[in-house]
Amino acid sequence: MTYRLAALFIGAAMALGGCSSGGIISPGPDGGSTSLAFDATGPLTLAPNDTAVIDLNAMGVPSATISLAGNYLDAFLDTDNVDLGSGHASITLQAPSAPTTFSVIASAGPQTARLDVSVSATGFATVRVSVDYQGKRPVPIVAASAFLETTCAQLAGAATDGSPLVIGTYGEKLVIPSVPTDGRVAISVRIAHYATGCVDVTSLAPDETDDVTASVFDLPLDLADTTLETRFTFTPDTNDGATLASYYEQYVGAAILQASFPSTSTDATHLLDAMQSASTSPSQFAAARSQKSWDAAVASWIGQHAPSMHDRVVKWLQEASQNGAGDLIGHVDGDPAKPIFTPTLIGTLDATKAGISAPLPFAWSGQPNDVLSISGNVTIVPSQLACLAADQRAQADVPLATGVADALVTTMDCTGLGTTLAQGGYAFGACDGACAGDLCSTAMANLWSSASASLSKTSDALTLTISVAAPVTVGDAADVESYAGSWVGTFGYATTQIATKGVAKAANGTLPN
Repeated sequence: MTYRLAALFIGAAMALGGCSSGGIISPGPDGGSTSLAFDATGPLTLAPNDTAVIDLNAMGVPSATISLAGNYLDAFLDTDNVDLGSGHASITLQAPSAPTTFSVIASAGPQTARLDVSVSATGFATVRVSVDYQGKRPVPIVAASAFLETTCAQLAGAATDGSPLVIGTYGEKLVIPSVPTDGRVAISVRIAHYATGCVDVTSLAPDETDDVTASVFDLPLDLADTTLETRFTFTPDTNDGATLASYYEQYVGAAILQASFPSTSTDATHLLDAMQSASTSPSQFAAARSQKSWDAAVASWIGQHAPSMHDRVVKWLQEASQNGAGDLIGHVDGDPAKPIFTPTLIGTLDATKAGISAPLPFAWSGQPNDVLSISGNVTIVPSQLACLAADQRAQADVPLATGVADALVTTMDCTGLGTTLAQGGYAFGACDGACAGDLCSTAMANLWSSASASLSKTSDALTLTISVAAPVTVGDAADVESYAGSWVGTFGYATTQIATKGVAKAANGTLPN
């Protein structure tokens, strides 16, 4: 899209005011100016089978590639590459055997020069075009060109250029010179590449000027091959926000605690149960646990490392809930009907690790007045989201911790607990103090994994519905460059539907603030 617009302005520099040949001057790699231009100041007019020598001038350009573009039939050049070391080169063009229009293109890196060619057996006319724009998009510059022996129906509204090509300012008449009079002509008009119009001219008389008016209409939004970096903020009403917070506290938080550390009084039991499950010799562990009164020993150990595991987890979960989820961020990959939304972040959390399914099929459509409608459902495992957010809070509390489990290993001193259980020898079987400490660490990790997965069943998944209707910024090719508006939706779990809403923003390639 950026390239096309740049090309359009290059064309403007070449063709403004009816001149369809020329070039541009720009800085060279060493800071000096470079340029590339044909000598001709307007369309080259030839009869069928004529031969013409075309002169090309350059500054700071060592060589150029020469090619033909458009409906050049059997025309040909005597070379496809010229040496411009002297600043000048000549190319011989053999005109085609039948009337047509086309262009000769010279290219040298970013430099491009274009020479339009009109071939006629009967003569040439001028077409003066008035543009009647019926759309609502910006009108930077307008381009008009001719297609010989072509109808508007055949062009089918395409934003393509024929020859000769002229570019000018909206409100001024565009004068297309040297249009062959050998047959019917379609006069195509475009604004950037997002609005087009066309006029059929059935016949032209040599050396005369025909006035035509082209009605130009906006093309539909092009939703294919578009990637929009997208941000959804959450701003539910006060009551809805309170309902959501209550849901997380009463259902999500309760499920997480039940799977990990239900209460301070049962911390020792849950930790030892998890250590026993992680052991390679559960029976030996159970025997030692009973014989050495480990339940009482571990309860005493935990009491010496207050707050308890339960209380620490409750604190981190509450802090995460109060901190809010943050924005849902991702990208929409374009498809005319079924784009794919891939969440990447929720707040500062990795969306996939936070239990958000990806990728997700969405739906979108372009509405009148350049409004984009987007809708879709986002599926979330709420316990996974809450646990990852709690991990973040634990990292803030406990230096160097990687999350809740690691923070508990540090604050509960699993290494010291293992030494206490071993009492200078073996805790059970061949498992010494270091081995018992490792079992404590593994148990913490397993308990927290169980907490994260506690609501992972499909029936427990939380569905966020999103519906957006927002005005867009239209790109050069009628693509969507950005949008900014609002979204509405619901959080749904079982029979509970909690309304929410927020701001929706997206941009092509750059995440909007």
